[in-house]
Parts: sequence; C-alpha cells; structure tokens
Amino acid sequence: MSASNINLKLLQTFQLAAEHGSFRRAAEESNRSPSAVSMQIRDLEEQIGVSLFVRTPQSANLTPSGAILYEQVRMAMAGVQAGLDRLSDVAAQRRSHVSIGCAPTLAATRLGNILATFKLRYPRSVINLKETPPMDALTFLREQQVELYVGPEVPNMSDFHFEPILKDRFAVCIPAEFDEGAASFSLADIASFPLIVLDRQTAARGLLDRISGDLDLNIQYEVQYAYTAITLAAAGLGVAVVPFIAVPMLPTSAFRVLPLTDEGAERAVGIITARGHVPHNYSQQLMDLIRTELGRNGAVAP
Repeated sequence: MSASNINLKLLQTFQLAAEHGSFRRAAEESNRSPSAVSMQIRDLEEQIGVSLFVRTPQSANLTPSGAILYEQVRMAMAGVQAGLDRLSDVAAQRRSHVSIGCAPTLAATRLGNILATFKLRYPRSVINLKETPPMDALTFLREQQVELYVGPEVPNMSDFHFEPILKDRFAVCIPAEFDEGAASFSLADIASFPLIVLDRQTAARGLLDRISGDLDLNIQYEVQYAYTAITLAAAGLGVAVVPFIAVPMLPTSAFRVLPLTDEGAERAVGIITARGHVPHNYSQQLMDLIRTELGRNGAVAP
C-alpha cells in the first residue's frame, strides 16, 4: 500500500503516541489496548518504510523520521480541526438564519405578511432576503447565496426543483379613461390602447410575448417592475398588463383589475430550490408557511 492510502486513524494514533511519548498513554486516551496501538504504529511504519519510534519498556520516543512526520501531522490535524470548527460555526448560524430570494412582484405585495407571521412564530429566527428578478434566481441558488427562491417557474431548471403552489393569471389594470365596462379583456381587445408592460429582461414579458404572437400591440411604456407599471396605470397613462399577484391587495379607485382571457395567460408560482437541498428547521418552517399562505386559494386571478 502506498503512503497516499494511509488511514487517517493510523495518523491520529501516531500523533497521540508522539505527544504522550508512550503507547500505553495513547491507548488510554483512545480507549484501545496498548497492543492495538503498537500494532497500528507498526502498520504505519511498514506502509511508510521507516521507523518512527525508539521503543523502550517505559516509553516510545520519536526517531528523526518520526519527528518530521509528527510536525506535518500536527499541522495537518490542526488545519482539519480549524475547518471543522468553521463548519460548526456555519451550521450554528444556518440553524437560526434563513436566506431567501423573492421575485419583486411577490416581495411588494405578499411576502411582507408572510415574514411578519413567521417572525411572530419564531422570534429567534433571522431572515435574509434578496429581492431579485426570476431570471437571476438560479444564479443565486447555484452560488448558495439563498436557500430557496419564491417566484414563477423559469427556464433551464434541470439542476433545480420547482414546487408549484399556485397559478398566477395575467391581469389588466385599466383606468377610467380607457374603461368601457367590459367584464374581461383579451390582448386583442386592448391592443390599440397605450399599453404598459414589463421589459424583456423579465420572465413575465417573455410569456406575454409568446401569448401575443403576431398581434401588433401599442406598447408605450416598458418598465422593469410591475409596481411601476401599476403606478403609471393609476396615473392614467395607459393600460398595465401585469401578473395578478403583483397587484396590491387593497382595492383602488384608480383603475379596475380584470383577467386577461387569452389561452396560456398564466404562469406557475412556487418555491425553487437546488436539487438535493436539505432544509434545516427554520427553513422548513418558512417553506411550510409560504405553501400555506400563497396556496390558500390554489390560484390567483382577478
């Protein structure tokens, strides 16, 4: 057997014997018999090909070769222990901290109440929140900047797990200037209106483009956040087309909110995690609460 295949336990036994200068004392500390310790040291010497100890009935003293090995083993074991201590600190912090990512549409309208409820239930927990567009979600998960992401399903998730919680239909926020009292709208119905939509960096816009197909839309404003689109609609600048979950939960007199009736005008919203992710206690509890609160009705539509 080559030196590269030496068992770590042999090195640990060697370190104990070297530090105590005695096979007997090394045996006492490791809860083994002196003969077992002696056999392990002999195995190590045979694998390396040099004598490590000068043995006497009362002691075991390092040879020059043994002294060289001891110094290296001591430093290596100290490095291993430092690494374990660091990981222990990380694990302790992880047990109390939950790092999550969330789509801006959800963060602005639904997440606040969920986190407030969670904090009341688990006052010792610490939530680290990153509000980020869905297209960046996988990067944050891959780099372990967040443990979970709450938002819509995104492309290229082969290395990730998506748990759908609800279906989120697109909504039309139509101010009085453009409102003729219809009970619902399709894209064809509002194509000539000045439209306020999300920009092409968002997952929602990609879905909207697929739905519209060859339809010529009169897009006047392209914005990054749904909240901005809704605010512009409230000012009477046009008709906003946004995911319904982005619409404020409180009613407003600035516009009516109606469903977009086109086929496929909805998306799945849920929790994204890296495959193999094992949630700790607080993380699991938060995911359970998100499932309950977001999935209360099973779907979101005006």
